[in-house]
Amino acid sequence: MRFIFSSLIKAIGAGALLASAAPAAAQYFDIYGDANRTLPAAQSAYDAMDEDASKEARAKLTSDLIMGLIGKAKYKEAYELYLESAELNLHPDARMAAIGHGLVAFTKDEALITQYIAALEQMVESPSCAPCYARTFAAHHLGRYYFMQNKDLPRSIEWHKKALDIALVDLAADDPARVNFAYQYAAYLRNQDLPASAKAVQYTEALAIDLLPRDDHLGWLYVFLANALVALDSGRTAEAADLFGRIADIGVKEWGPTDPQLLGIFQNTAILNSRLGRTEQAVNVALRAEDNQAYSDKAEHAYHQALIARLLFEDARPQEADQYFAQAMALYADTSDDDTFHAQARMSYANTLSILGRHEEALELMGKALPIFEQLEATVPQAREYRTLAAIIYARAGAMQTASATLAPVLEVNETALLDIYAKDQDRRAVASDGTEIFRDATLISLLNGDEDRAWRSAQLAVISDLAMSAAALTYPGDPEGFAAALDDVRLARTAQDEARVALANGEGSASALARASAQREAGETQLNTRYPDFAEYLRPQPLSINDARALLSEGEAYILPMVYSDRVVTMVITADGFAWGQSQTTTFEARELIANLRASLDASLGGEDQFDAEAAHRLYALIFTDEVFDAVRDKDKLIFPAGGPLAVIPPSVLVSDMQEGEAAEFLVERHAIAITPGLGGRALARQTAPKSFAGIGAPSLAAPPANRFALRGTVVDVKSISALPSLPGADEELTALKSAFDAAGTLVLTGDAATEEAVRQAPLADYQILAFATHGLVSGQIAGLSEPALVLTPDAASTSAQNDGLLTASEIGRLRLAADWVVLSACNTAAGEGVASPTYSGLARAFQLAGARSLLLSHWPVRDDVAARLSVATVKASGNGMERSEALRQAQLSVMNDGSTKDARSPVLWAPFVIIE
Repeated sequence: MRFIFSSLIKAIGAGALLASAAPAAAQYFDIYGDANRTLPAAQSAYDAMDEDASKEARAKLTSDLIMGLIGKAKYKEAYELYLESAELNLHPDARMAAIGHGLVAFTKDEALITQYIAALEQMVESPSCAPCYARTFAAHHLGRYYFMQNKDLPRSIEWHKKALDIALVDLAADDPARVNFAYQYAAYLRNQDLPASAKAVQYTEALAIDLLPRDDHLGWLYVFLANALVALDSGRTAEAADLFGRIADIGVKEWGPTDPQLLGIFQNTAILNSRLGRTEQAVNVALRAEDNQAYSDKAEHAYHQALIARLLFEDARPQEADQYFAQAMALYADTSDDDTFHAQARMSYANTLSILGRHEEALELMGKALPIFEQLEATVPQAREYRTLAAIIYARAGAMQTASATLAPVLEVNETALLDIYAKDQDRRAVASDGTEIFRDATLISLLNGDEDRAWRSAQLAVISDLAMSAAALTYPGDPEGFAAALDDVRLARTAQDEARVALANGEGSASALARASAQREAGETQLNTRYPDFAEYLRPQPLSINDARALLSEGEAYILPMVYSDRVVTMVITADGFAWGQSQTTTFEARELIANLRASLDASLGGEDQFDAEAAHRLYALIFTDEVFDAVRDKDKLIFPAGGPLAVIPPSVLVSDMQEGEAAEFLVERHAIAITPGLGGRALARQTAPKSFAGIGAPSLAAPPANRFALRGTVVDVKSISALPSLPGADEELTALKSAFDAAGTLVLTGDAATEEAVRQAPLADYQILAFATHGLVSGQIAGLSEPALVLTPDAASTSAQNDGLLTASEIGRLRLAADWVVLSACNTAAGEGVASPTYSGLARAFQLAGARSLLLSHWPVRDDVAARLSVATVKASGNGMERSEALRQAQLSVMNDGSTKDARSPVLWAPFVIIE
């Protein structure tokens, strides 16, 4: 093999390759650009080749097949075919493509690669090679070389950009190969500059729409991959999961399940499974991917071992992680200390050792890695991530001053980056993957270092929620309604583009549909920037100082902000009297598991026997309410929790405050009224009161009601039409009872056939102080074709418009204009997120807030028809008589809880789904 490559290098150096390269673009446009169609023909012609064929004919057929294989990304097969045929005078494009992919990716012979790289540089600079694929491939392979061999990321990105620039000059304007070079540049840029990479991915997708000849062209795999990586880095895990699932299917079909190209795809699939909380599945995928390492060198094996170790750690298996990290370190033994991946593995291993209490080992290992990240500008995401991790490791070891000094240079930069993304992109998920975690970690370090003001500021940013952004939109001066509508148009357009991309990836959509969605997104963003050029300043979150927060609380209120870490829970509490905090040590990821188990036990109790995990609820209460926190809130009537953070998936009322053997568990709601808020700052906003009292909508005309009046609202599976959902007699009774609490002259009720989408749009809902919906609530995906949360109304059988299909979706709700002090959503799952893995309260809650609602009554899970009516009516009536809303809900919940005539009355699944958002 060494002789073959040496001969090739000499040929390149002598100019033989350059001299014969000119006609390449024309000759191989079809074979490379549309290999899905041409590869079978090239393979057939090669297989049928006569043994007595001339060398020229054999070279032509072999070159055709190599280019076809390269076009299908079958690099291993192309490289092996080249090795078998190197004595032939193969076409320079075929030779360059096969050697470039094979030599750098598979052979790892540094001496030969060095010679090859020198020849590539000559080729790139030679005008005699234009136009041809070979020159573009040369620049591309130089980029791969500097990344894979030298770990020189800036130079790698520079060469990939050059490859793209050359492709746009040398290749025909309609050549699909341009897409591949655009993808490569975007993919490598991702390692350095995420925002710039996202724009490069948009450009790649636009090229694909224009140039790829078919919607199933293999080039789309790379477009999907680029978008999946951007989504993954931006915290849009569900979107990334959808795309990676399809990418893996395509890759296995095209290349087989053990192809080395699938390694990275499986690695990222494992990472996103971990982020979705499927940590065991993530470990299994990473272990399965070991079969795809046939051409990995020691460093690449080390990277994968370290990945398995990190995933084991996330799966709360630190001892096993320790073993895999040790294997990775052994493999990395010959790798330079300057290697970025080696440094990342060291940092992750140090974190595991720190959790295990082996602080000296952790500090020693971290000391070898940290200089790599200290050399990077603080604007680089990796610098912020790993310097913050280092600060946490120092803090665990008790080196608080060093921890603070390590964190300080990146903290302000990270805050600016987070707030810029949050304000400009209107998407909290875009910072969820690293930004909010850095603030969470900064909170702990600041508290341990005695800087309560810095800790409080960081904590507010760590639990920032979608509701905070929609609340800020309503403060825009002069035109808040138009501004909120323009923001929602952009959000919907971006969502539609994501959905069109996923549909295309799944073989259900088309490139033309994606093109239309992309154009609509661009138009929405242009309109937003044109009409409201300063919009970002009004969406930028403004954390409160401790004193400002205290001033917004009454004597009977306490704001509680719990923070969950891998080894502890830290809780801050602010009252009108002052600030306090406490921490509880836990086993690895114990609090995360408690929250998951508690929520799972509530879901498991729906429609059956009570399976509530009281022990988990009590343990979680004890972790949050340390002695310091308990002392601060013991005499407070009302506790307020943030709308963001890991605890948002459960209503705090279900926490068990006392548990004695042989006695019923005591719940937190039995001691305190409870409310949720997106931010205390909203309390300072002055608002006008609507002129009329109450409007009620619901009890739509649907299928016959169930015989069981205890039926759950919204628990339907595989329904074929909205009309097939069961009617809810309790909803009609509920709205009638609610109306009776108000002066009839100031009320409006739409039920049955009158409860249609058109009627809702035509009603003057902005005139009413209280608005109630009593119906089925559906989450995204619960009905085929439903891509966002919705409330069910009466379908208009005579209409074919989606505006009258009986689904009042979140996007349609956001376009309503409300001035209600309170919106009561007496339906199931109305606190759920916008989609799978979306933050809690990002769906209907955010939609009603954008529409103008000032506070909300929402449910965390399906509500029993009879209990929903009791809770909502009692809450609204008591509130109408002057009782504070959270206390009114508390009294309604206690009434259900203490009702001896109701089976399992004390089960939280009955009385606890509703929460107050204010």
